[in-house]
Amino acid sequence: MRVSFLIPVYNTDPAVLTLCVNSALKAAGDVHEVVIVDDASSRGETQEFLNRCERTGLDNLKLIRNSGNHGVSYALNQAANASSGDFLAPVDHDDVVVTQGFNQMLRSLRYHDAVWAYSDEIQVDEKGFLIQRLYKPDYSPQLLRSLMYINHLQIFSKGLFQRLGGYREGFEGSQDYDLALRMSEAADPLHVEEIAYHWRILDQTQSRSGEQLNAASIDNALRALEDHFERTGMVMTVQPVLFKRHADTEPEPIGVYRSRPVATDDPLVSIVIPCRLGTTKLINGKTLTLLEHCLQALHRSIPSAALENDSSERVEIVLVLNDGDDVEAAKSALLRHGLNGIAITDQPGFNFSRKCNLGATTASGQILVFLNDDTDMRTVDWTSEIVAILQEGSVACVGGMMLNADHTVQSCGDNVGRDSAVHYAPELSASGVGDPMHRYLADHETTSISGAFLCCRKTTFDALNGFSEAFPNSFQDVDFCLRARAKGMRCITAPGVRLLHFESATRDANVDAQTLSALRSYHRPGLSGKDPYAFWRYQPIYFSIFSYNGLKTRVFRIAKIFVRLARRIEKALTHAPRCWRGVLKKSEYRVN
Repeated sequence: MRVSFLIPVYNTDPAVLTLCVNSALKAAGDVHEVVIVDDASSRGETQEFLNRCERTGLDNLKLIRNSGNHGVSYALNQAANASSGDFLAPVDHDDVVVTQGFNQMLRSLRYHDAVWAYSDEIQVDEKGFLIQRLYKPDYSPQLLRSLMYINHLQIFSKGLFQRLGGYREGFEGSQDYDLALRMSEAADPLHVEEIAYHWRILDQTQSRSGEQLNAASIDNALRALEDHFERTGMVMTVQPVLFKRHADTEPEPIGVYRSRPVATDDPLVSIVIPCRLGTTKLINGKTLTLLEHCLQALHRSIPSAALENDSSERVEIVLVLNDGDDVEAAKSALLRHGLNGIAITDQPGFNFSRKCNLGATTASGQILVFLNDDTDMRTVDWTSEIVAILQEGSVACVGGMMLNADHTVQSCGDNVGRDSAVHYAPELSASGVGDPMHRYLADHETTSISGAFLCCRKTTFDALNGFSEAFPNSFQDVDFCLRARAKGMRCITAPGVRLLHFESATRDANVDAQTLSALRSYHRPGLSGKDPYAFWRYQPIYFSIFSYNGLKTRVFRIAKIFVRLARRIEKALTHAPRCWRGVLKKSEYRVN
């Protein structure tokens, strides 16, 4: 296996170009090659460095000079055509290849006999200092539709690249995204959990200005997505997600996109609410009757046309009451809030799964929404969002972002693995982007959806035999989603749909040890390993301050403060760009 590094160059700072080329040459060794295409640089220092590259006479270093500037896609295609490797690895002209990570990618490609792989990465500033580490999920089709999370370093088959026609000109700034979408139609990429690349974020980077994407990149990414859906025969609407970076600024695109299948029908949506009449809870200093508050929020969030009692009716409410609750009082509550629906009672003895199954059996809708009574829906017209996503046959269930009573993030999907399941909430503020994958903004695959708000097709629910009554109070949602995934189906979290969840307001929050043990027993393979979509490195771990692990954690955090202070001093004293220690030494330069 021979890999060709492809490096397009245009007026690059020679200091960062030196690091880029030498890191690629170090990774290439004597087996692989580096192909540089100068796209008519006019900067004298850049030309001088390229002249030094020519004078080295290295057999595995090729240099192509263009007489005119044709753009990055043209240059990359030139480099690919001139390469002799059977695999290609595009490298930005200002970034750094990590040899250890690159070698691990090669081993993984050989072991899995794969044609395309991508790695984790580190983002650095213009001086080479850390911005953030990007630990990526395994291949997530929904996330790739939302943003170009694959980034660098990629290694893919030259044969696959040529079959697809290489990079398409006219997609500058999003040419990598366009190629990744086209390759995803032919093969699933392999995720290698290794830092193989330092991505330098510069003001002069073509597709970025700091963190802001330019308008051309946004438009080109939209066209790439639209073309992708057209090729795959999917009728979709695509829009950029707008994000407000600061309180006093206007919302703007940040490279996240929301795609929705165009609905081909108008199904009835049945909202199943297991509940107990009269339950109250003190929320933000105010005593709320939970069911009344939930119904009021539903009326506010569902368009009035969907609630009209005629032939166009699209939403019904199914209240599943505890044994002994007044059915007529429940029906009156529905009428009082202008909602259509029915109320039924469960048999004695609490079993949440049984109540949901009873509601699903009674429901008339083609779409089932399981909603806890201790929720407050905040997104208007959320039903149309859910219906659109469930148009895809491979989607088993859909969830949203759940917030606490104080509007901090409770969950944006569930992490399942390491013998348990936990809510995913890397940061408390719902106004942020979440993690480096922007999971508070981008639709994405998750292993499990919380049962407090879980939406699916009735046919899917029936095919999976509903919720297992072996889980009376917890983990029935995890079990349901794992069984769906075992059949090759996907679970999607759509953070654009948001609701408050006053968690465990009606039941004890403590998890029964026997229930957790049963989950581990039934789903040992899927539960014991790593969640393929989770970013466990970002998941906080809490210990008692008096425990050994607690003390060790706090010593570690204090040490990090001093390290960060030292790095700030070092950054202030550093002028020329540099590599991280151990990545590339001065003595390892092959071009000076």
